[in-house]
Amino acid sequence: MMESGLYIHVPFCASKCDYCDFYSHSDAALRSDYIDALLLEMQTEAAFLSAGKPMLRTIYFGGGTPSMLSEAEFERIFEGIRCYYDLSLCEEITLEANPDDLTIDAIQALRRLPFNRISIGIQSLNDAELRAIHRRHTAAQALEAVHACAAAGFQNISVDLMYGLPEQTVEQFEESLRQVLNLPIQHISSYALSWEEGSVLYAKRMKGLLKEADDAFLETCYHLLASRLAEKGFERYELSNFAKPGFVSKHNSSYWDGRWYLGLGPSAHSYNGVERRMNVASTKRYIQSLRNGKPDREVEPLDHYTRYNDYIMTRLRTMAGFDVREMEADFGVRLRYYCMQQAKKSLHSGLLLYENFRLRLSDKALFVSDSVLSDLIWA
Repeated sequence: MMESGLYIHVPFCASKCDYCDFYSHSDAALRSDYIDALLLEMQTEAAFLSAGKPMLRTIYFGGGTPSMLSEAEFERIFEGIRCYYDLSLCEEITLEANPDDLTIDAIQALRRLPFNRISIGIQSLNDAELRAIHRRHTAAQALEAVHACAAAGFQNISVDLMYGLPEQTVEQFEESLRQVLNLPIQHISSYALSWEEGSVLYAKRMKGLLKEADDAFLETCYHLLASRLAEKGFERYELSNFAKPGFVSKHNSSYWDGRWYLGLGPSAHSYNGVERRMNVASTKRYIQSLRNGKPDREVEPLDHYTRYNDYIMTRLRTMAGFDVREMEADFGVRLRYYCMQQAKKSLHSGLLLYENFRLRLSDKALFVSDSVLSDLIWA
């Protein structure tokens, strides 16, 4: 039986960050009804992964702000997971957390729960930058939260760090990075600020109130990041993710490796190699549809070419890339020939590398990866 991943989307936030376009809201009155619906979906949708009791390799609580939930609420959720899923081989259970939620009492509660990995949304260690994107925490709170998690016994701690923030300088990013690298952490996700349509920052940019960082600035920050992390023993294993040996995110890697996963909660995505699904991005509609026995979601059947495109887009995000012989076994000689023909331009320019039957992005391609990948997909 295939080991799969379980993603649980917790849509609640005390306040929404200005850059965020993930589905979230601050209506905490819906929390109890949300968990009731989540437990119902957990039961009825287990068959999406397997005919029997699905075996989970990883569990990931994302959001929103999952760290807003109480110990009792988490206990209800884990009770449901144990009832409907096989956890005998589960290796990694991650909680996304905001630094200001990680009080000493909250961390002790998390230690009593099955979590063995914490992902902390630091984003910056500059208070002016944090205010500019409407983060709730301060730099001091972020530092305290990481140290407190380590002191409590968490040995797998990840942090998020952003660059390209409004008015940010290279020196400011370098100082945040310096402080982050002095923390007791094993994993870093670092990415450029994305100006998503519908976000507060996007609206401010369109009004001329803010200016997007240029490509030269972003490249400087990224190469600074990669070099500093390498010096500290972090290995880049995906475009935006770095880990010390043995601490690669197993759950996120499952997305890039093509493993099946079930997403529970409003706006959550699921994939089982046959179809892709997305739950409605509304907590009220999500709750009501589960009560009515008619889950509100979009379903996309995956044909041969769609699965090939998914394969290209996910495998080439990783530093390992993929073995073209494996790709041929999955998709046939025709698509292997198509892929290699389409890759010629990027191979010639050095954006793609082909070694020992493996195709992967070069370091030169990191900031133009989308255009390289688009050349390889089946249109």
